[in-house]
Amino acid sequence: MKTKITKVVALFTTLAIIFSCTEDMEYRDTAVSPVNQLYEPISGKSVELVASATASLFFEWEAAKAEDSGSPLYEIVFDKEGGNFSNPLYKVLSDNNGARNYATISHKTLNKIGAAAGLNSGETGTIIWTVIASRGLSTAMSNVSHKLTITRMLGFAEVPSQLFLTGEATEGGSDISQAVPCSSPEQETFEIFTRLKGGKSYKLVDKTNDNANYFYIDGNRIVEGEGETTVEKDGIYRITMDFSIASVSIQEVKSVGVFFCPSNKVIFELSYKGNGIFEGEGKVTFKQESWGKDQRYKLLMSYSDKDMYWGTLNDVDSSPNGAGQEDSYYFIKEYGINEGSEPQWNHKWKFDNQFDGSMTKVTVKFNGANYTHFVSLGDGVSPEEPETTPKNLFLTGEASEGGNDISKAVQYNKLGEGIFEIFTRLQGGKTYKMASSQEADAKFFYIEGEKIKSGDGITTVEKDGIYRIKVDFSNKSVITKEIKSMGLWHCWDRNVLLDLPYIGNGVFEGTGTISPNNNDNRYKLLMVYADDSELIWGTKNDTDVVPGTNPDPSYFYIMETNDNAEAGQWDRKWKFNDGIIGNNTKVRVIFTGENYTHSIEPVN
Repeated sequence: MKTKITKVVALFTTLAIIFSCTEDMEYRDTAVSPVNQLYEPISGKSVELVASATASLFFEWEAAKAEDSGSPLYEIVFDKEGGNFSNPLYKVLSDNNGARNYATISHKTLNKIGAAAGLNSGETGTIIWTVIASRGLSTAMSNVSHKLTITRMLGFAEVPSQLFLTGEATEGGSDISQAVPCSSPEQETFEIFTRLKGGKSYKLVDKTNDNANYFYIDGNRIVEGEGETTVEKDGIYRITMDFSIASVSIQEVKSVGVFFCPSNKVIFELSYKGNGIFEGEGKVTFKQESWGKDQRYKLLMSYSDKDMYWGTLNDVDSSPNGAGQEDSYYFIKEYGINEGSEPQWNHKWKFDNQFDGSMTKVTVKFNGANYTHFVSLGDGVSPEEPETTPKNLFLTGEASEGGNDISKAVQYNKLGEGIFEIFTRLQGGKTYKMASSQEADAKFFYIEGEKIKSGDGITTVEKDGIYRIKVDFSNKSVITKEIKSMGLWHCWDRNVLLDLPYIGNGVFEGTGTISPNNNDNRYKLLMVYADDSELIWGTKNDTDVVPGTNPDPSYFYIMETNDNAEAGQWDRKWKFNDGIIGNNTKVRVIFTGENYTHSIEPVN
């Protein structure tokens, strides 16, 4: 009994301390002093608000004091000029959830405050601000206020609740009832991944009927009205529209691929299917490590000006474990290509074990409330080796000199029936493939190891470089070699007299003074591969004369002669014309057309 009485007494003693009760049991809260000085921004400061996610204004004030020596909380309050804060326009907690005597307020928030004060888009006006300090239930408003003059962004006071794209350029065409819906990733912001036709027009509507309100894009701004917008070329575009600041960002999406973390590269690309959906399939093979099999992956999106990862929204480190297509496990978020300490491994998912060694389909959905993706088994059929040999062959893709526009695909040289070769620049980490023509209905091929495969697969090289690629459809084989250098090789000196850098479209070219020892006029061409192996190119039509003033074009035709610069020092050489030695000279080597050739001529 004594123990119970002791516990009850202790409980009431504790409650009395906590609630600071007076003798008549009246609750007494901790008093807090008002803020006596406002520091930043100074009263009367003018700010022109800008449409940038990082634009902000710093506010600071003197710290208040609490009776119990604790830390007060702060709230900045805004009102119209002449107001008394009894019915404020807006309240903002200070930094660290109200614990700091300063706050960083975005221009976007200040723009909303300006709208609440009655300022129209682009209009300048003055608001006032002060600070309320609190401790428990006690609050104290500062007796000091500052004026702040702001110029609002050119945003919209009335933001549509939904947004659609319509017009000849769009996937839905000019029929407004078929307008393509935008997603709304955050309040007052709309976004869409969609195909647009170059040179055709599109516009924005808030409804899919005749009562719609119209908007259009002018540069990087949204404008209300029935204007129209175009893009220069056909493509897949990401359009982000922030109505709060009337700003627009348009990015061309060049490719989306499945990035396999262990190999640090895209293993297959996803084609755009419409309505913001990308889909593709390829064989997935987990990487065997000493600790087990590595199955981590994410997505790589290449825009026209940069690459970005799309990884897990909810950082996970497990396989899906039965997660369905709509589960948050598959939700995606965009990340910078160099974000974090280990960008290759950050924000990844894991393939389920069933996909190891299997044809796997990946579908990415950039529509709806949450961007997401899901993985399923493919059709179970591996890409087949080509059944037919194309008459011509072209190189296309982001890695190539012609880019993703197939009409600008770079043509291979045809060496024989089913045998093609190209000398070209490729971008490392980017993708390329082969096509039978420069038309949209072309048949596609890609390289897997040293074999040709049919289908819309992709190929990459590890680093930027100049490459010689030889494709033989008779045995479905491919040989790819990186070229380190090309030069004018002198037979007598047995060294390079002039370097010939690659300038594009299969052409190497250099200019300089040619000064060989002994004034010997015999020369060849030397190609050095990245593995330091050497290849001599000499005359296709063996000759022992100078070309003269009107040479037959075949005099300059070239052919590979051996893989050793020391062997055959004097065989299959050309001779300089008079006037070349000791003078500024341009040498051009052309690896295109039916016959590879070169030219050598003095430069004024």
